[in-house]
Amino acid sequence: MSIRPGESAHSSLIGDRKINQDRCILVSDGDTVLLGLADGMGGHPRGEAAAQVLVDTCRNYFDRTPHPILNPNGFLTRLLHKAHENIIAFGYDQQPAIDPRTTAVACLVQKNVAHWAHAGDSRLYLLRERRVLSKTIDHSYVERLKQQGVITAKEQKAHPQRNYVTRCLGGSLNSPDVTLGKQILEKGDILLLCSDGLWGSINETDILNALFSHLPLAEAIQSLAEQAAHKAFPDSDNITLIALKMQEDDQDRTTPQQSDTKTTQEESNLAQAIAELQNAISNFETETKQEK
Repeated sequence: MSIRPGESAHSSLIGDRKINQDRCILVSDGDTVLLGLADGMGGHPRGEAAAQVLVDTCRNYFDRTPHPILNPNGFLTRLLHKAHENIIAFGYDQQPAIDPRTTAVACLVQKNVAHWAHAGDSRLYLLRERRVLSKTIDHSYVERLKQQGVITAKEQKAHPQRNYVTRCLGGSLNSPDVTLGKQILEKGDILLLCSDGLWGSINETDILNALFSHLPLAEAIQSLAEQAAHKAFPDSDNITLIALKMQEDDQDRTTPQQSDTKTTQEESNLAQAIAELQNAISNFETETKQEK
């Protein structure tokens, strides 16, 4: 049985803040899908602009990269590094110059596999059969303390420096280290990207109960966002989440007539060759730039 991307939905609430500095995006080309989410950092100017640069870069970079993407890890790493460079350039262009920053998480889905990359404490969850199969590990000060055994998970939630991230896009001129992940997908799997306004207010059981209920995905996502805002009131952060559910491939798709099979295969081979050449050129240009 083959599967493909199915339902998707997103929600973004301002919470009890003056502006919403979160952004998210989903772009697709057939069964190749890119999801992205950014949480602009409020401790620095124009966090919302940094987050917008991330989603704009996702759209532009996805559109000009041939599909299927032959090197997903390289694509995601270059994507976040390019967004970082664009954020730095945006800050320099302001009068006076500013230093906007954002967290970032991006996920590429193609050929029944999810590939992801992140920097900061915005998260990706891969949910399967009412359990968390995989999730990203925050790049944050309190997560580092928990990993070292200095504090417990309970102490982590109330720590005064719980919002301090150790990696982000923007800030340093050096491109940030990004963490990569990968997982083969199955029918019914749900990929969830979210800002800390969600996961910091509700627990994983709440997330699983909502997303594996009988509600349509859009209603479940909206319900989760509202639940997080209610629990955190009167100090709710921006809350943003975007989800994609995998479904069984449509077995009733029209099968090409036998006379068209050879032409279809030739076109597929040509498209693959063009994709390989363009990816190779992109990799070469990136490596040359890094050497300089």
